[in-house]
Amino acid sequence: EGYCYAAGLAQLEDGAFYAAAPVADEAGWGFIHKEDHEESILQDDMSEKKMTVNEATCLKKVADTGKAPAEGLWLGGVKYTVTQYDAKFESGDHTFVKIFANRPKKGVSIMVTNTQIICGFYDEEKGQTAGNCTKATIAFAEYLAGTGY
Repeated sequence: EGYCYAAGLAQLEDGAFYAAAPVADEAGWGFIHKEDHEESILQDDMSEKKMTVNEATCLKKVADTGKAPAEGLWLGGVKYTVTQYDAKFESGDHTFVKIFANRPKKGVSIMVTNTQIICGFYDEEKGQTAGNCTKATIAFAEYLAGTGY
């Protein structure tokens, strides 16, 4: 539908992506995942601290708690701010964890089923909106939940 420029599926167990879209030339992986990387993270006292970022650990923490870890929520080497969290979002016959995180002109809609984490990424500069991205992500979560995931 073009509502998301990229998407990923991760196991809730560890937060590690195992599938990425778009699949052509494995382009999706470049948008959604980056191997462990070091970043300068702003601390409460306004100092900066170098931290190693493991994106799977970040995603797992957000999926479990609705809050980003100390280093933040990083996906694809990009830092997002968690702005919405609903631990009991109902859609159709299912209840999900629904999370939304953004950055200027971009964002990620995250849905958590019993066993999976679904991430849909949008970019306003590609003509995409948060609402349509979330709609597509919810639809896929309903499909997965309906098949037992």
